[in-house]
Amino acid sequence: DRPGDFNQALMELGQRVCLPAAPRCVDCPLRSLCLARRRGTQFERPVRPARARIPHLDVVAAIVWRGRPTPTAGFLIAQRPPDGMLGGLWEFPGGKVEEGETREQALRREIMEELGMEIEVGDHVVSVDHAYTHFRISLHAYHARHLRGRLRHLGVADHAWVTLAAVDAYPFAATDRKILAALRAALKKVPADAAARGRASASPQQASAILRPPTAAGTRFRRA
Repeated sequence: DRPGDFNQALMELGQRVCLPAAPRCVDCPLRSLCLARRRGTQFERPVRPARARIPHLDVVAAIVWRGRPTPTAGFLIAQRPPDGMLGGLWEFPGGKVEEGETREQALRREIMEELGMEIEVGDHVVSVDHAYTHFRISLHAYHARHLRGRLRHLGVADHAWVTLAAVDAYPFAATDRKILAALRAALKKVPADAAARGRASASPQQASAILRPPTAAGTRFRRA
């Protein structure tokens, strides 16, 4: 006759008597009808679904230098396509590490797929952890240099060669800003004469080692 009152009564019963993990069965007017109480499972109600495991992805990014890594040297940044995640923002190009790949292999593959370039992967710069709504990533950035291949926009909207002094004019995601911060911190520790010696005499691996900062935790994605 009175479905509204019946529904209200059930809601109040759940709010005041049939409490999760601490039901007041002695005070319950429906205890003689309660199947959970009869089976002794009232303290296991309600049954909550298992929380889905949040995927974790390994992602790599390249700091491709024009010349050797120095405080004033140019490096490559790419703009993400306008559609999709973080569309239109700028980033250090790279992508997801596929099963069976090393990070270095993944980085070489991603740069070829996105930009048509073959690169040499150098030293690790920084690792950044970040959580999105439905997945988590660990982004690993590496020094790199262009070996061969004409730069093309295969998986990016645009590209630019910039310096640390000019890069703030470009909007970046939080993860890539952390890579920039790691670069700036490393380059501040390099005396001008050491950087000059690195430009003059060091191999690419030695030059990047001069600027290698310590591994740090921080926060990135498509790069797919």
